Amino acid sequence: MHPLLYVAVLCLGFIIAFAVYEMYGGEVDGGSEGNDSPFKRRRFLMDSNAEFGLFKVLVELYGDTYYIFPQVHYSHLLEVSKHDWKESRRQMAKLDRKSADFVLCKKDDVSPQLVIELDGPTHKTHTRTMERDEFINDILESAGLPCMRIPVGPYTLESIKEVVDTALAGK
Repeated sequence: MHPLLYVAVLCLGFIIAFAVYEMYGGEVDGGSEGNDSPFKRRRFLMDSNAEFGLFKVLVELYGDTYYIFPQVHYSHLLEVSKHDWKESRRQMAKLDRKSADFVLCKKDDVSPQLVIELDGPTHKTHTRTMERDEFINDILESAGLPCMRIPVGPYTLESIKEVVDTALAGK
């Protein structure tokens, strides 16, 4: 099967599955009526269809070799090297509420090998997002953990494999 046809069929499958879920899945609220909790279960782990599509591609390409974890908090990937408690807390606060879209980890010891960020249009136009991206790039580089950014948009299995293989080889 031609690779582009494979991607098209895969995307169509996701669209159909999502439509069926929407028709029959209903709202999941994680509790019964009268529940006073301010929390409810999110319907999906991924923040967007683009993230879910890339996740499926990464699992297809690398699922035999790596664990692919979505939505990993940076505080689980990095630790502060300073030993002063107050400074450590200040540095860790910079990571608060920031998470990587995907992390590829070796299967034998679950060590992080590559962070993958999926960048939508705001990553090139929104100042706060661009500053966040620069901060993340800097801290990952200083920690020796490679990070690659993939723009949202059409891509093929081959193009994703090429850029991820290159990033993994350069670590």
